[in-house]
Amino acid sequence: MNYLIFDNDVYYDLDGKTGRVPKGDIQAVFKGSTMEASVAVIDTLQKQVAAPEKSSSKKDEVIASIFTGEYLTQSEQIAENLFQVIAVEKPKINEVYKSLGFENVRLLVPYGIALREFLKNNNIALDNKRIVFLDHLGDQVLLTIFHNEVFTTPRRLSNVLKQITRELMRSQENYRSLNKTEAEIAFLIVTNSKEIIDEIVSSGLEIKENIIFVQDPYPVLSGLRQGKFSMHYLLPEQFIRLRKLKEAKKRVFKLGVMAGVLTFLLILLLGILSMNKTASMRLKNLQLEEASSNEALKRAYLTKYKDILRSQNKVDFPYFLNLFLKALPPEYKVESITIRNLSSGRYRFEAIVSLEAKDRPFAKMNLPAAFKQAGVENILIKDNPGLRVTLDIF
Repeated sequence: MNYLIFDNDVYYDLDGKTGRVPKGDIQAVFKGSTMEASVAVIDTLQKQVAAPEKSSSKKDEVIASIFTGEYLTQSEQIAENLFQVIAVEKPKINEVYKSLGFENVRLLVPYGIALREFLKNNNIALDNKRIVFLDHLGDQVLLTIFHNEVFTTPRRLSNVLKQITRELMRSQENYRSLNKTEAEIAFLIVTNSKEIIDEIVSSGLEIKENIIFVQDPYPVLSGLRQGKFSMHYLLPEQFIRLRKLKEAKKRVFKLGVMAGVLTFLLILLLGILSMNKTASMRLKNLQLEEASSNEALKRAYLTKYKDILRSQNKVDFPYFLNLFLKALPPEYKVESITIRNLSSGRYRFEAIVSLEAKDRPFAKMNLPAAFKQAGVENILIKDNPGLRVTLDIF
């Protein structure tokens, strides 16, 4: 895997070989090497927004409204009901894919996210101080301020040392004015340039003990290589392409399943003709045992809720249970079904079902009319896909 910072120039790490090249010459750098790459882009905008994390539709609606125009956004949760939305201009994302090819971009994330991973992997994090990272990158210095998961838009500074010191002071003052707290905000400076450290110390802005030097010319490339990421920027047309590819794979899978079923039936038919009576009966007993087990589980649930009905003859629980079990496709397995009293005269039906094997097609569950208001949530149960169905009964 290769690692790139895509800017006016491209900074690269190709199998341990690092360097810088104009964007127009990037193809030559990959000569003789795979073009698969994880990419970071520098110019981003960030906003923190409150949104209800338990309501996916409302959360997505709020997040989508934060940035309008030619922006592509990704978000991450930074606290309870609080999200950081990170926007990148669509032409910038388009340029990355056009230069490298859609199939070669394995990861596309903001510069700040990759730099944050570098700080985490090097155990550079303080709750009581904000981290100011001065990244000496070619003929520029990028200034980014971190507070836990939150980070500012990277500021581009010139490579003039005295100007870096002035801009550092200005950025700290501006940050304090925008983020007022009861206690004075303190900063820890981190940089990969000894010259910048010497200039800051000589100017009297900070003491050397409050500055950390990292001996890495490209911390963001190291962050891309070491980190774990939960976001990836795609163009809208790529979503369509991926959806079509997914549908094509699904059709191929269905054809493969049908061919496999036909092949299995043919082999089974030939096998039945050659098997003796004992082997045939054994297969039949196994099938009956599986069916009996499922029926026994259904009867157990029916018996349980018939007892509830006898004690509280208000809501026809077996009616709902029967409807649900009859609508359940055979490839689903019932993990649990509960009906509990929420308040006076109000009950909640909750069923958790799973797909017994990952390689089986995931059939859509068509719920009966009585479950029209039911909520259906996709979940994982022991690494297998599953569903949680909830219905409030009045």
